[in-house]
Amino acid sequence: MIDIHTHILPFVDDGAKDFDESKAIITSLVNQGVKHIFLTPHYYRERGYVSLCEHNLHIFNQLKEQVKDLDVTLYLGNEIKYSLDIFQYIEEGRVQPLSRQNFLIEFSVDTSEYDIFEAVHNMTAKGYLPVIAHIERYQALKTLESIKQLRHLGAMVQVNVSALLGKYGGKTKKWILSLIKHHLVDFVATDSHRFHENEWSKAYRFVCKKFSQEMADKIFNHTGILPKD
Repeated sequence: MIDIHTHILPFVDDGAKDFDESKAIITSLVNQGVKHIFLTPHYYRERGYVSLCEHNLHIFNQLKEQVKDLDVTLYLGNEIKYSLDIFQYIEEGRVQPLSRQNFLIEFSVDTSEYDIFEAVHNMTAKGYLPVIAHIERYQALKTLESIKQLRHLGAMVQVNVSALLGKYGGKTKKWILSLIKHHLVDFVATDSHRFHENEWSKAYRFVCKKFSQEMADKIFNHTGILPKD
């Protein structure tokens, strides 16, 4: 299985505080069946998270060495706060994709539907494929039609494990289940900042029971996101 959204690269944002915490989270995910993990530190200038790729890569290589005995493959990307400067960031190599042209993108929770649609259009027009992080958070995207339109424009959709399990209330959980039912979710991910025991496996079993194992495998193990050799 594949977790495309984590904040377990230490020392660079509000995620894992040190290598020990990072290793504990990775070990837990591996024990729950996750074989591929994307480390996606924030690139979010307004919050002061602007660690550059070279610095991230240095820490990433140290972390890989510490977990080399685990049956897992790690990848380095970013979760990027969208702004019109994003194309400059990409061209200058300040941010990294998940793979090829897939970029993990977040917005402010109160961003308008129009602005989100425009952002997706701007990215796809340049050949970039946005994966919208934690889609359940955006107040302007609360209808099936809006999500369908977003995906029609070329975006992919990610939801958080914790929200699927009801951490943010029954209304949010119900909304995510509706998205899954209508085949509008591409990825489930942890968005891990801290250690949370067995959330991944609980969420996987929940989707298996509520829908089917085929559905769970589709959104917990979306192999199309993996880099090609």
